[in-house]
Amino acid sequence: MPKIETVAIAGASGTLGPHVFQALVNAGFQVSILTRSNKPGAYASNINVFEVDFNSVESLTTALKGVDAVVSTVGGAAVGNQTVLIDAAIAAGVKRFIPSEFGNVTTNPKVEKFPVYSSVFKIRNYLQEKAAAGKLSWTVLACGAFLDLVLNTPTLLDFQNHTVTMLDEGDNRISSTSLPAVGRAIAAILQNFDATENRVMHVSEAILTQNQLIGFAKEIRPDIEWSIGKEQSSLLLQESLEEFGAGDFSVPTFMKLLKGTALAGDTYGAAFDVTDNELLGIKELAPADLKKLIAEKLA
Repeated sequence: MPKIETVAIAGASGTLGPHVFQALVNAGFQVSILTRSNKPGAYASNINVFEVDFNSVESLTTALKGVDAVVSTVGGAAVGNQTVLIDAAIAAGVKRFIPSEFGNVTTNPKVEKFPVYSSVFKIRNYLQEKAAAGKLSWTVLACGAFLDLVLNTPTLLDFQNHTVTMLDEGDNRISSTSLPAVGRAIAAILQNFDATENRVMHVSEAILTQNQLIGFAKEIRPDIEWSIGKEQSSLLLQESLEEFGAGDFSVPTFMKLLKGTALAGDTYGAAFDVTDNELLGIKELAPADLKKLIAEKLA
């Protein structure tokens, strides 16, 4: 079994990146950072920071020499540009590539035709092609919605303003995992090289529904009055596709697509009933743990 010792992170300053960085350091990996602009003092002196051109295979290859694995946590338009990073990883002799995906429905072929998701499938298909040719191996981590963002944004419930817009009947099941747990799962993937080779791995700390969350909230704070609205996920999806088709790539349009797919429950497989939690060392949250997190938001 090849041993992973050195890991490079692309996108370390984003939402997920810092948690991946910390988990890899805690697991004993030698970590280096790929960045567009090096900010002195951002990392400890023992961390190698490489200022690179993410559009240049040559620049990235130089930075990846001697690296065993690459973890990409880039976001936005950079997701579709990961082919350059993959080519550089191959040129540098990298053994394992973990692309920036980290979703739930992105593992469902039904969503490949939709805007935004197509770039994710493009990258995974590219990795599969290179792996079949023996160039390198890959692992995709499907982790559901980031639990931290679910609780800190009005994605499912607005805990601050006590409002909720129910999608369908409020029973859409959605897997979720906290950012620190995603980081630990990535470290575990690299520690279990053979068992995770060329596979989609699934982790989930909790399967959520809006009715479950508001039920917990009412149990914790029965004094709070909630304003409840309703939307239909299939209609939101259709609206988003029409708006994308008309050239509207705004955040509201993207959110409609998200609600119509990633938050549409079992329609697109947003909940993982079978996971790799045990192999990757991720524990499911007990209802009491989830209630504690919600109580903090209602304090």
